[in-house]
Amino acid sequence: MKAKALFFTFVLLSNLIYSQNKIPLISGTTKFSVENGTIECDLILSDYSQIDNYLIRLNKGLNILNIESLAPDNFMLGYEREFTDSLQTEETISYYFPANVNGRFLPSKIRFRYVGKFPVIKGTISNDFQRFDWRGNIAFMNGILRIDGLQSAWYPTLYDIDNDYQFDEVKYDIEIQCEDCEQIYMNGSKPVKGQKAHFTSNIPREPYVFMGKYEIQNSEHITLLNANFTDEQVADFDKINKKIIDFLSNYTNIAYEENVYWVQAFNTTKQVGYFGFASNPTFTICGNPPRDLKATFNEQLEGGFLFTISHELSHYYFGSIKNCNNTMESLIDEGFAEFLSLKFAESIGMNEYLESSLESSLEYVNDKDFIFKPIGEIQSLSDINDRQTYGYDYQPLILFGIEKEIGEEKMKKWVQLLLHGETPISDKKFLKETLEKAVNNDETYQEILSKYFYGNETIENLNDSFK
Repeated sequence: MKAKALFFTFVLLSNLIYSQNKIPLISGTTKFSVENGTIECDLILSDYSQIDNYLIRLNKGLNILNIESLAPDNFMLGYEREFTDSLQTEETISYYFPANVNGRFLPSKIRFRYVGKFPVIKGTISNDFQRFDWRGNIAFMNGILRIDGLQSAWYPTLYDIDNDYQFDEVKYDIEIQCEDCEQIYMNGSKPVKGQKAHFTSNIPREPYVFMGKYEIQNSEHITLLNANFTDEQVADFDKINKKIIDFLSNYTNIAYEENVYWVQAFNTTKQVGYFGFASNPTFTICGNPPRDLKATFNEQLEGGFLFTISHELSHYYFGSIKNCNNTMESLIDEGFAEFLSLKFAESIGMNEYLESSLESSLEYVNDKDFIFKPIGEIQSLSDINDRQTYGYDYQPLILFGIEKEIGEEKMKKWVQLLLHGETPISDKKFLKETLEKAVNNDETYQEILSKYFYGNETIENLNDSFK
């Protein structure tokens, strides 16, 4: 009962965050063809706060027919491209509407009409693959379309420049048509069997979509899309998810009450392996046999894949409950999610895996080419040269180093304090104040700041701590 009460509190706090930054509504109609690789959108962006210094991001592969102001007045808009948007991911172009005199004009309701055609990967011909695949790829492959809602910008994505806030979690009221689909799924709603679906959500969600020809399997805590598990595997996977969720709920003291959707998507390259990403409550594994979700589940359940699952599920806390509002927040979220994943490994007695992971991370951060600033000094991604090493190796080492100083219970208390309130964890004042409260010892607190938050010797201190 205590956990459920706390969960309700966090829902309220999350709503407070959203109330300060009015969340846009995306509405309208879309048409897709998974066989032809085509997208046709007629979408309206509305219900957002007035922002003076903004950009609207849209995927580079989408060709604009026109953009129309619907309110306060109805007229066709002229638009400009912003080429200095250093935060845009490579798959997007940023637009704005110039004001008559100076600055930028943002209508209160905007209609976007655009189309796009993308490569279709058959996965049967040796050269019919892409060189790279990544989260933001608009991926048509083997009769299935995967589009994330964070990086791909398949819908007009509003970005507040002054507050470094991209509105990639939105409310939606969208009709999706796909004449060659059998299933259509949009994150935050239940999958629909058929060639047409109308999705609505008043809860802000990343508008990830997964559609095409695939099967859906349901269990008590999870729904599987395109996994092709046996009934026994579905039951086992459900138990594993519950085990991780129970651990996370206990560690954070916040109940994990979302039904989890696991998606098996294809990897559009020939590379061996898989990658995953979270679009809470949807978690996607991109990989091809023998490194798809089913094969990986069978072969690596007690290895790395188990902790891929726990890492992704940890983003429910660092990424959803504590909403990720900027690029720095996203980076720090990865560190805490990896920390929780490794704590789960420790909780089930896999200490050798934990020690091996920390040893590997130490090797990465000791690389002479690794450039970084400590967590108390980093201001932007330009302060580091390797996001992967910083997020998945350096930060978890720092967190385990801090835990060595203060003990497991105080570390757990710090994590719980960080998940409270509206302030993002990328706010350094909040990060330190919550740590100070959890430590409750000024001498220890000051020593942690000196060893791990500031200065040029954080890696040397980590080496000493883990030797």
